[in-house]
Amino acid sequence: MKIRYYPILFILILFVGLFVFFFSQSWFLKNNGHDPSSLQLAKSYLLNAIMALIVFFAIYIFRNKYRDLLGFFFLGGSLLKFALFFIFLYPAFNQDGALERLEFLAFFVPYGFALVLETFFLVKLLNTV
Repeated sequence: MKIRYYPILFILILFVGLFVFFFSQSWFLKNNGHDPSSLQLAKSYLLNAIMALIVFFAIYIFRNKYRDLLGFFFLGGSLLKFALFFIFLYPAFNQDGALERLEFLAFFVPYGFALVLETFFLVKLLNTV
């Protein structure tokens, strides 16, 4: 596949994957008596989607000019995601003094999916440039 189609493919896989994970996780939570809105599930998925797009497009745009630094862009994006997690999501999760497993998964399911997808495309970009 040509490199110019990578952004379209990335966006398509990202949104379809996050859509499937979001509704699967929401369905699972509702069927087990939990409220997805109390876990800030939509906010978590939206944050991860936006950050995945920013990281991917930073890597894609600078793939030729800063080829040797693409790994640092990737790591910096991961660091930024964690910083945004601690700024926007963690205070609400930590109100009761403990981070529960459901709260942990509300952030790390979309984070893990986006991370795997970003890694896959970073490797593809590094192998084609």
